[in-house]
Amino acid sequence: MNQTSDTTSIQHSARQVAIKVIANILLQQGSLSTQLARYQADVASEHIPLLKELCFGVCRHYPTLNSIALSLLSHPFEEKDTDLYATLLLGLYQLTHMNTPDHAAVNESVEACRLLKKDWATKLMNAVLRRYQREADEIVTNLEAMPSVEFNQPKWLVKRFKKHWPEQFEQIIEASNTHPPMCIRVNDDRVSRETYQELLMKEGIKSEAGEFSASSLYLRKAVRVDQLPKFEEGFVSVQDESAQLSAHILSPKEDEKVLDACAAPGGKTGHLLEKSSRIELTAVELEPWRMEKIESNLVRLGYPAHLICADASKLEDWWDEETFDKVLLDAPCSATGVIRRNPDIKINRKPADIVELVEIQQEIIQAVWKTLKPGGFMLYATCSLMPEENEQQMAKFIAEQADAKEAPLNTLAAELDLTWGTQVSHGRQLFPTLNGQDGFYYCLLEKSSQ
Repeated sequence: MNQTSDTTSIQHSARQVAIKVIANILLQQGSLSTQLARYQADVASEHIPLLKELCFGVCRHYPTLNSIALSLLSHPFEEKDTDLYATLLLGLYQLTHMNTPDHAAVNESVEACRLLKKDWATKLMNAVLRRYQREADEIVTNLEAMPSVEFNQPKWLVKRFKKHWPEQFEQIIEASNTHPPMCIRVNDDRVSRETYQELLMKEGIKSEAGEFSASSLYLRKAVRVDQLPKFEEGFVSVQDESAQLSAHILSPKEDEKVLDACAAPGGKTGHLLEKSSRIELTAVELEPWRMEKIESNLVRLGYPAHLICADASKLEDWWDEETFDKVLLDAPCSATGVIRRNPDIKINRKPADIVELVEIQQEIIQAVWKTLKPGGFMLYATCSLMPEENEQQMAKFIAEQADAKEAPLNTLAAELDLTWGTQVSHGRQLFPTLNGQDGFYYCLLEKSSQ
């Protein structure tokens, strides 16, 4: 008896924390990852998976759940009652996507109103969720012509994907709505991909080699990092195959000075050092808490780097005027190629953000270009599917920068397979695939030596 009540109270706590996280995201008070980092300590460790399931699930299905919720309410909740709206969304998510018995999903949502000290909302919550329970098919049928329900994406994003990528549209939508596969990067400075695959098999973990990155393995089933053999010894890292291409394209060599601008969370920083541990690497990152992630990544991998916490576009704050042989600029972007990993993009990302991001990218590109030596190479990368942030950004820069020219992506690594992605006016665009890579963009620039 006690055990059951304990479990219920913990689930309540997971649910109440989920309400707080979702409400804060709806109020634009931070991303899903930062909110979870902030609040998951409030939940017993064994119930963190439940918390994540609730939070990721509501964000992943937000366009549809939001359309359903609004159709069920005669008046939207006021901003001060955003926590009640988060409660309703969680209840709808449980009814539509989880194995929670219907009566339990409704009762938990009603109880959540009491725990929020908003008893006045209990009858409303009960009535709305029970109505959905009874009329779900009819309600969804009436809404299914809406882009938010048909495609489970914000209307503005659907329009842009259709406009820019009509041939890839269905693939983008399907991949963006699913759980991403778990892809790992084998540190070939320590172990071969084939040998590591054997280590995985001994642990009963099945994997398949990635097609484009020679260091990638896709796990058939996701596991915790502490289940990965020799993870703490730096034999392997979790990183999407698209992102792994950065280090392969730049192909750093011994004694080269390399800059990783906008470096957090440090996956590409580590990979550059795995490719050649005897480079002189400088990593610049704006946010102190994100810099800590880079540091812990490098400690685990066992490689040194010069870490600088600064705005990459403000050279006067960090650059000593010593030029770099190679620069990786993985620019801040809309992350529209990794929606499945960051589903809160469906809630928080707005069209105006793209305009703002394009300006930020231009500032960083122009500043960082000055740090590159003549004859050097800069790899521009984003995890965006928006041409304004990608090929159009590069077209504008090349047109305005007399000493910049595009170089083929296999210039520094002749062995690089370039069958991935789609050739666009400048660079290559990768799209998210169902069981494969995330959406990404790459363009390699060479600085003329005269």
